[in-house]
Amino acid sequence: MLNEFRQDPVSGEWVLFSTARSKKPRPKDEAPFYQSKEECFFEPERMAQQETPVAVYNHGQIVNNLLADWTTVVVPNKFPALKQGICGPIINVGPFTVADGSGFHELVITRDHEKSFAQFSDAETAEVIQAYRDRYAVIAKDNCGEYISIFHNHGRLAGASVYHNHSQILSMPMVPTSIVRHMDGAREYFKKTGRRIHEVLLAWEMAEDKRVVYQNEHFIVLCPYVSRSAYEIKIFPKRPSANFGDISDIEMPFLANALTAVLKKLFTAFNDIDYAFFIHTAPPKKEGLPSIYDFYQWHVEIMPRTGIDAGLELETNVLVNTVDPDEAATALRNA
Repeated sequence: MLNEFRQDPVSGEWVLFSTARSKKPRPKDEAPFYQSKEECFFEPERMAQQETPVAVYNHGQIVNNLLADWTTVVVPNKFPALKQGICGPIINVGPFTVADGSGFHELVITRDHEKSFAQFSDAETAEVIQAYRDRYAVIAKDNCGEYISIFHNHGRLAGASVYHNHSQILSMPMVPTSIVRHMDGAREYFKKTGRRIHEVLLAWEMAEDKRVVYQNEHFIVLCPYVSRSAYEIKIFPKRPSANFGDISDIEMPFLANALTAVLKKLFTAFNDIDYAFFIHTAPPKKEGLPSIYDFYQWHVEIMPRTGIDAGLELETNVLVNTVDPDEAATALRNA
């Protein structure tokens, strides 16, 4: 049994591992999340009538509009958390700091109503990653976009309100505090040691060889030593790179292969468990300026959702994980 606190050297977060509480994810309390094609907003016929796309793809090729035989499409969110416009300065209101809710909020939608990433081919996933990168490059040029968030929610516990497979891209006029904390942790380690913390962590994980789930020529997949939740997974590029926008044409299919492979394993091992994945990246580079985040490493994080935070987590921000990452990696490798 594992019973100890571990601290993440990048974020500074503490995680309490208490495997005696549970060895497996808790079963879902509700029936599987499903919506029929008839009630789906994202079916091609409805999309063609209602949406003005910002990017349309057909098997990796950019096409003109939704009347084409598209396979992935990017559209503005009908119910955006942020609205495009001229962003004003960040100001003080009494003791508080306030910024306009300006930014992009887009949806990346795949065509097949019944297929999620766990049923995708590598090529289908690669097309979605291409859409992520293309839109990241465009949004990064916006003066209001200090940070770009790319994420995907699968299942009700992960926050999905629409069953049809889709991801979201948001830009924000500030860098979120959690990202600042990660940047600061990586920067301080580099200042003290002259080494990039993620290179050190990956070298250690590969030497230990206990938590590596999958790897290919360009990416490595692992259950991190300080996993914040049961069966947390991280996908790291093997090439040092701070910014997701720098992913190359050569690397994209390998990221697709790694992401598809591990999501298939997660699906098989835990019967279509709910999860969220997101891309942790340095803030976008400003055009014409050198990168100031070379000490960082962008990566993909996959967080299975097996429950909700309770009193301890909410009060202390100390997360509780009931599964040893070594055992999590073994279960996923064998799936």
